[in-house]
Amino acid sequence: MELALLTPLLMLMALFLAQLALTARDQIMVVHSAREAARAVAVSSDSSVARPAALAASRLDPQRLRVRVEELPGTDNVSVRLDYRSPVRVAPFGVVVDDLVLSGEAVMRSER
Repeated sequence: MELALLTPLLMLMALFLAQLALTARDQIMVVHSAREAARAVAVSSDSSVARPAALAASRLDPQRLRVRVEELPGTDNVSVRLDYRSPVRVAPFGVVVDDLVLSGEAVMRSER
């Protein structure tokens, strides 16, 4: 097969891999931020510290981040769940695919 015919396919694959890497990075940041937010709530026993802690732990866009804090009934545990709308940054895929919703959850024992 001639290289000229194969080049567009190789470029599309490279762009797909770039988008995959960016999405994986966002997922790792979401999980890390959820853990940091859960830790902050567990230490302070104040659910309002979850969002600032999650944002301080990463470079997530605040407009795309949703934070839910829940005290688990019957335990001393607190659960923090983050939902993040990760943008599709690579041009050809952004037209076809909407933002991806990435989630991360962490549970920690309250230290109060």
